Amino acid sequence: MLPRVKDVERIVVQIPFRDSVAKWFSISANHCQVIEVIRIITDDPDVVGYGETMIDYVAVSHSVTDEGVARIIGRPISDLMTDETLGAGVQMALYDAVGKATGMSVHQLLGKPMVRQWCPVSWWNMEAPPDVLAAEAKLALEAGYMAHKIKARPWFDIYEQVNQISKVTPIGYAIDIDWNCQLNQSANAVPVLAELSLQERVGLFEDPIARDDIVGQRAVRERASRPIATHFAEDLFVEQMRENAVDGYVVDGSINRVLKIGTLLATHNKGAFIQLCGSGITVALSLQLGAILSQAHWPYVSMVTSFKEDLLATPLTIKGGYAKVPDGPGLGIEVDDNALDRLRMKPPYKLQLPRRIYTFNVGDGRSKKYATVAQLWADTQIQGNMPHQHRGSSMEILDDDGSKSFETLFTQASKHPIWDVAGK
Repeated sequence: MLPRVKDVERIVVQIPFRDSVAKWFSISANHCQVIEVIRIITDDPDVVGYGETMIDYVAVSHSVTDEGVARIIGRPISDLMTDETLGAGVQMALYDAVGKATGMSVHQLLGKPMVRQWCPVSWWNMEAPPDVLAAEAKLALEAGYMAHKIKARPWFDIYEQVNQISKVTPIGYAIDIDWNCQLNQSANAVPVLAELSLQERVGLFEDPIARDDIVGQRAVRERASRPIATHFAEDLFVEQMRENAVDGYVVDGSINRVLKIGTLLATHNKGAFIQLCGSGITVALSLQLGAILSQAHWPYVSMVTSFKEDLLATPLTIKGGYAKVPDGPGLGIEVDDNALDRLRMKPPYKLQLPRRIYTFNVGDGRSKKYATVAQLWADTQIQGNMPHQHRGSSMEILDDDGSKSFETLFTQASKHPIWDVAGK
């Protein structure tokens, strides 16, 4: 009989972003620093399972709840390990515990043959100035990465971002570009993607336009010379296959969901990359899943490269653009309990940014000021009111300095964005 769950510890930590990228990650992903680590204690002192949930991340299918935790207390660790409704962190920790109790890696527990011992992995950056991304690319190379996912936004010059990364990286280094639908429609996307495709290091294009614009996706794919990827959505998949609108998918969510999607994509021969965000604990799970999913041959994405710490006692092995699948029992990792104690947060587990003014400089003397990121996104992505990928575009961030001038400007921008043309 396998051990029973004796206790479940829920440890909320804040893993700070690295100083060089913290300012830029805070625009859209400040909340991603908050992670709930699950530690499952069993009646066997040698069997302790670990998992985690990025609390406010949109791709988390199920959050951990008090009710879910109560359901597993006293139960054998294998009873509910396939129940995704327990929450990502609990399910992950149960798999880890069962693997440790049986001496099997998670990928062995999943019942599929291993197809790779090394999985492709990607360095990840949110939107940032070109020089910051070039510096990040140097770090990525030093750390063993050969792929780099970046976020493209209208308020940064994507052509210069790619140019500067290309200057400091070798041939074979791939720059995968994610717009989060910021190009709005195929008419905007086609010329931008055509120009970027001339750059040798550009890899794939993710979500250049709206995910449910399948006719537009097909138009983009027919004209692009790089793979087109989108986030997998059950309600869109059949039509996307019928129209042959995309080349592959971003796969996220629970263990169950990743396995289901991976199996489905194999029947249609579509590419995929796993995107599970978290610390090194979650990266280990991604590698266990990637080891058995035949179509997961595009570089996997997590947020671990942006954090100051990975929560692991021994780092994962990464070289030549690939990460070694941990071969120990369970997730195959040792969690750094000292880091958990050091980074532990107190309720209410929310991070507050100062009030800010975001200035979108178009690059030709025109600019627009916004009081919130939501306002900025609405004006660019939803309403399409600003130029798409204008050369020379940039972003300035002004934090509240307590001055009367800031208060006046913030009050005005809160009512509506402030449009300005230099000299007028």
